[in-house]
Amino acid sequence: MNDPQSALHKSLLFSLALLFIAGCSRPEKKMIPAGNVWDFVQDRAADHQLDPGFVFSIAFAESSFNAYADSGKARGITQMSGMAWETVTDISFNRAWDWRTNLNTAMLYLVHCRELLTEAESFNYPLLAAAYRYGPNAVKDAGYQIEQLPEPKNDIYRAIFNGHIHPHPPPDEDGS
Repeated sequence: MNDPQSALHKSLLFSLALLFIAGCSRPEKKMIPAGNVWDFVQDRAADHQLDPGFVFSIAFAESSFNAYADSGKARGITQMSGMAWETVTDISFNRAWDWRTNLNTAMLYLVHCRELLTEAESFNYPLLAAAYRYGPNAVKDAGYQIEQLPEPKNDIYRAIFNGHIHPHPPPDEDGS
C-alpha cells in the first residue's frame, strides 16, 4: 500500500483540504463606511428599541467597521460568537460576514441581554455593553455590579462602562 500514486493522491487531497479550510475564513478586511453603518443602525435600532449611538459605538469597538473581522471565536462587524448568534437566530452563522445581517443579529442579541437585565431589575446601557462583551452570565455572576467585571482594554467599552453610551460619534452629514 505504499503506492507512490496513492501517496501523491493523499498529499494532493490534504493540500486541497487545507486550501479549502483557509478559504473559509475571511482574513482580508472589508471596511464599511461609517455613514453606511450609521444609516443602517439608525434605521434598524428603532425597530429593536435600542439607542442607535450605543449600537454604532459597539460596532466600532468590536471591529472598527470591518465586516470580515475574525477573532477565531467571533466574526463580523459586531464580533458575534457562534453561541450568541444561535441564541437569537436560526440564520446560518456563515451569514455573519454580511455586515447588515451581523448588525441586525447583534441588535437581536442586545435585546436578549436587555430582557435578561430587565428581568433582574438591573438594566442600564453600561451593563448592557458588559453583557454583550462578557456575556449575560458574567454580569449576573458579578451581581450586576459593573465594578466587579474586568476593566475592558478597549477605550470605547471603557467609556460605555463609565456611563458615556455614545463614545464613538456618528459621521457628519457628509458621511465622513
